[in-house]
Amino acid sequence: MTSPFSFLAGGGEMGALMRAHDWQATPLGSPDTWPMALKTMVRVMLSSNHPMFIWWGDELIQFYNDSYRQTLGPERHPSALAQPGRICWAEAWDLIGPEIERIMAGGPAAWHDDRLIPLTRHGRREDLWWTYGYSPIEDEGGVRGVLAIVNDVTHSHLLRQRLEQTHHALFDTMDEGFGMIEMIDDANGKAVDYLFVEANPAFARHTGLVDSVGQTARALVPGIEQSWIDIYDDIARSGVPRRFEQGSEAMGRWFTVYASRIAHPTRRRVALLFTDISNQKNAERALQASEAAARAALAQAEADRRRLDALLSSAPVGIVYADAQGALSSANPMMHVLWGEHPMTTSPEGYGDWRGWWADGSQRHGQQVQARDWSLVRALRGEQVDADFVEIEPFGRPHERHTLLTRAAPIRDDAGNITGAVAASMDMTAQVQVQRALRESENKFRTMTEAMPQMVWSGLPDGTNDYANGRWCEFTGMSSQALAGSGWTRAIHPDDLSALRTQWMASLASGALFEIEHRLRHHNGDYRWVLNRALPVRDEAGAIIRWMGTVTDMHDHRLAAEELKAANARKDEFLAMLAHELRNPLAPISTAAQMLKLSSLDPKRTAHAADVIGRQVRHMVELVDDLLDVSRVTRGLVELERLPVDLKTVIHSAIEQARPLIEKKGHTLATRLGAANVTVTGDRKRLVQVMTNLLGNAAKYTPDGGEITVFAQADAATGCVTLSVRDNGIGIEASLLPDIFELFTQARRTPDRAQGGLGLGLALVRSMVTLHGGRVEAHSDGPGRGSCFAVTLPLGQDGTGPAAATYDDSALASHTALRILIVDDNRDAAESLGMVLAAVGHTVQVEESPHGALLRAESEAFDVCLLDIGLPDMDGYQLARRLRAAPRLAGAVMVALSGYGQPQDVAASQAAGFSRHLVKPVDIPYLLALLDTLAPDRGNIPA
Repeated sequence: MTSPFSFLAGGGEMGALMRAHDWQATPLGSPDTWPMALKTMVRVMLSSNHPMFIWWGDELIQFYNDSYRQTLGPERHPSALAQPGRICWAEAWDLIGPEIERIMAGGPAAWHDDRLIPLTRHGRREDLWWTYGYSPIEDEGGVRGVLAIVNDVTHSHLLRQRLEQTHHALFDTMDEGFGMIEMIDDANGKAVDYLFVEANPAFARHTGLVDSVGQTARALVPGIEQSWIDIYDDIARSGVPRRFEQGSEAMGRWFTVYASRIAHPTRRRVALLFTDISNQKNAERALQASEAAARAALAQAEADRRRLDALLSSAPVGIVYADAQGALSSANPMMHVLWGEHPMTTSPEGYGDWRGWWADGSQRHGQQVQARDWSLVRALRGEQVDADFVEIEPFGRPHERHTLLTRAAPIRDDAGNITGAVAASMDMTAQVQVQRALRESENKFRTMTEAMPQMVWSGLPDGTNDYANGRWCEFTGMSSQALAGSGWTRAIHPDDLSALRTQWMASLASGALFEIEHRLRHHNGDYRWVLNRALPVRDEAGAIIRWMGTVTDMHDHRLAAEELKAANARKDEFLAMLAHELRNPLAPISTAAQMLKLSSLDPKRTAHAADVIGRQVRHMVELVDDLLDVSRVTRGLVELERLPVDLKTVIHSAIEQARPLIEKKGHTLATRLGAANVTVTGDRKRLVQVMTNLLGNAAKYTPDGGEITVFAQADAATGCVTLSVRDNGIGIEASLLPDIFELFTQARRTPDRAQGGLGLGLALVRSMVTLHGGRVEAHSDGPGRGSCFAVTLPLGQDGTGPAAATYDDSALASHTALRILIVDDNRDAAESLGMVLAAVGHTVQVEESPHGALLRAESEAFDVCLLDIGLPDMDGYQLARRLRAAPRLAGAVMVALSGYGQPQDVAASQAAGFSRHLVKPVDIPYLLALLDTLAPDRGNIPA
């Protein structure tokens, strides 16, 4: 059948087959009815020399050109033309079908390089490799077909496989080590290791690492240096290949390496071609001998000499040859760089023109090198010169100096005769300057640390101690040699050593600050608390190169802090006790006050209530007096009378004051005072206070029916007398004895606080005894074993002091009426005092404010003004001055009422014009007696 359709024209064999095909028998029908898109693509395909293939329609009817036909075997050509694709490619449809159907469904185009397609061709199953792409063919209705552009690359693929096999054969037989690595990063993206992906047989021979593929560098070589990882990571990231030499202490080898990046879509890989050059490195020490042998061999052939000359010309060291007579025969360019244009010396004596000075740190350091001592001249005499350090002045460059390291060796023939000598010089100026700077820095560091008052030490990165300054050695009494390494741990308190080591190891591992308080043995054998701190010193790469530490003696500070903490605890306990003790009297006072309000209260009960209030107020006054005494003692405001005092009268007075409590608890009191009177110099009132306190404590802390004994014993030999109070009471815990005389210290409290008190008594006892030049001691065998307090005082001169003033209560029996003004903003206090004074016959007016008092003074006259100091708007001092200026009060007596009774308070009152200063609560009998002294001569009262 001849096709009249022009789009099927040409196309070689496949064009003829298409034109001859019965298309009416296919779902496509006659070609004149085909869609324009199909006609266009068929025209393009037949006109192309590139293998092309078309699937069209739902049945995927197939078209292909002559170039594609060559990829088909007789099993498919020519039957594949117009055949549905699913039938034609049934054996490979699971590979290509899903992608074709995806594109037919509107999916994107696809492309595949070098993909394996297994097909039956020429009667056998073949593995074919195709590079192909699928593109959609669209018309107005959407995707109607798929265009396949195919290239059979089986031949090139098989060729590449053979090349790879050849490569691997070469890879396996090459002498150099080859490996491929893949970089491994940590969570922050920093390269920390690498994985061996590939290695040739020579790899293990050069590295000593077997079965390396699949393992990491750090697993194979635990101590592998980070520098290897950093170099490879830089190459993998930059893509710049690198050739370098580097040694590994962890592997104990040196390598020359050529490394380049290997392209990979997701991994950073590097190919390594390397050689183990450890033997060459080890042989460098024999370089001079090797060069001498090489020069002897080069003398046999000019070609070899030229090669050697080229080598010498590029050498970084200066090399010079001399013949057996000492004449210089040749020198490389670096020799001229180092020495300038030196003369061609012809004999050993000519070396005297060379200017150099020894720089080896020996006794000859700084001396000029003589002609016979130059290394080349000594080599001509047969000497092997391994290392001469010489500072030179180059020819033609005066005042310029360089430090050279020179080695020289004789050249011998087969018979051993010297035929010449060679010397090699390296410019060490920069290294010498660095070493000099390091020494100067080290000297400055040592000088600074030796001048510091603190102990200073340093350690290596592994924690080994390598330095301790003189302060450390002075403190511990250990030499610097004994402290080196881990010797310093012998000075640490055994109980602190484990914690210190744990902290030190943690700091070494993390590089964090090392800081710990521990005890360090002093050279006297005592352990003292110190603060030990250290920080790491890092290099430019951040690696720790040293630890620097200081040790500070904080023993006294720590003990003071502990003592302050204990004192604060005692103070808190005291404040709690103070609140309790001040609250206790308030309950009976409140109850008694309520009773006095009852109209039906009989005189007996009224008197009882008044007694309760008076007794509890006196108790509160005693508590406040104790507090004031403590304040005066601690501030040094207590002034003692210095009079002869008979201790027997002191003891009897104290017993009388303590007797009510002793009798109340049913104790037996015994005294052993001796027959002779004992006299001390002191303040009788304060000594009675001391003994009363000790007797009161004995009575309080001894269960009912106990025994209390008072001893007095004088010792003429020591010039002292000891007063002791012993009881068989509750005793004292051993832990409490050292602090028993401290402020706020009390025996263990019971919930009911039966003994009461503020814990001030014994502190006052010690203070008063100390003021008398004595001492007080406490002793107890423990709880339930009783206690003994002993006061030791220096003996005084025999004699008696003036008789103490006595107070005659009979003076209070009668009272002459006075006109009295009371001013106090505490209304209850003012009115209750006014009621008492009015009850004994005085005329009393009460004012709560200074303003009211001044108004009353304008119209009334008064004999006495009782003024509170702490008034609102105007204090008592100002009010006293203004009242005294009032005409009607010109002769009035001013009496201050205050809660403060310190000497400075009394002085302030006197300065303001007050005649008397009374401390609240006012002692009523004393006040009445004071007022009675005014009756005979109204307004005149002694100051």
